[in-house]
Amino acid sequence: MVLISNQKSTHSVAGFNYQILSRQQRAVILQYTGEIKERLRRTAQDVWEVGQKLTQVRAQLEHGQFEGWLSAEFGWSRRTAYNFINVYEAFSETTNFYQLDIATSALYKLAAPSTPKSIRHEFLAKAQQGKKITHREISQALTATKNSDLVKKPQSILPVSQKVLQIIPKAAEISTTAIEQLDISSRSEAIMTPTQIEIKSGCWYLFNENNVLFCGDTALPEFYHRSQKATLALAVTSNDWDHDWLIEKAHNLILLPESSLRNGLIEQIISLLSAEGDTIILPWLPDQEMLAIASRLNRRIVAGDPSPERCQKALSKVGFCVKELSFPKLA
Repeated sequence: MVLISNQKSTHSVAGFNYQILSRQQRAVILQYTGEIKERLRRTAQDVWEVGQKLTQVRAQLEHGQFEGWLSAEFGWSRRTAYNFINVYEAFSETTNFYQLDIATSALYKLAAPSTPKSIRHEFLAKAQQGKKITHREISQALTATKNSDLVKKPQSILPVSQKVLQIIPKAAEISTTAIEQLDISSRSEAIMTPTQIEIKSGCWYLFNENNVLFCGDTALPEFYHRSQKATLALAVTSNDWDHDWLIEKAHNLILLPESSLRNGLIEQIISLLSAEGDTIILPWLPDQEMLAIASRLNRRIVAGDPSPERCQKALSKVGFCVKELSFPKLA
C-alpha cells in the first residue's frame, strides 16, 4: 500500500472531512482520489482528441452519412458526437487538459455553443491556475449571468407534441433586422435567382433584402453566434435534439416532429406566436414552403439546413433574388 504524504493529504481534504475516517481509510481513499483525478484529466484530453477525429470524419461524409456512421460504429446519437466536437472547436490545440482538474461534464458545459466566451475563458483560466472546475460551478455562473441581464422576458417551451397551438405570452417585437447583428464584412455583388445560384455547404445567403439562410449544420457555433435574439424559434425535425441553445436565443420555442406537419400548421404557429417584423429562427427546413410562408407573413428570418438541396428548394419557393454573403472568421 502506497501512503499519501501529509502535504498532499492537506491539499486533498479541502472539500471533505477525512478526519472522521480511520488512518487506513484515509490512505486508501486519498490514493484512489488521486488516481481517479489523473484518469479524468486523461479523459478530458481524450475528449478533445476524439472531437478532432469526429470533425475530420464529418468533413469527409455527405449529408446524412455522418449520423449513419455514428450509429453503425458506436451506437451514438448526433448529440453525443457533438459533445466531443464542441470541445474540440471551443478549445485550441495549446490547451493541455492533462494538467487541468476539470470534470468531463464541466468540459461539455463550457464547450456548449450557448456558453458565453467570457465564462469559458474565466473557468479555463481558473483551471490553468490549478483550481478544480465542476459542472455545478459553471451552471451557477451561467445562471448569474442570465439573471444580470437588464431586460428579462418570459420564455415558453412546449414539449414535442402536436398540441402546440396554445396561447403563449408573446415577446415584444424585435426591431433589428435579421442581418444587423451578423457582422457582415462584405457581400457578393452577384444577385441571382434561386435557380441560378449554386447553394454550397458552409455558406450564408441573403434573400428578400434582410433575411438570411445558412447552408450547414445549425448545431454548430457558426449558426448560433451569427443568430440574433428572436421572438420565435420553430424547430421541425426528426433528428436527435441538440439545439438547446435555442432556449437562449428565442423568447418562444416550438419543437415539432416532422411527422406532425399538416397543411396550415406552420403558418398558424408563426401567426400566433409572432407579429409582423419579428425575427424568427428556422433551424431546419423539412417543408419546402417554410421560408415562403414566413416571408409572406412579413417575418424577418434566420434559417438554416445542412442539406444544399433542401436549401435550394426552400429558396426557390420564396422566389426572391439571392446573394451569397461573406463573413469574417469567428474568433
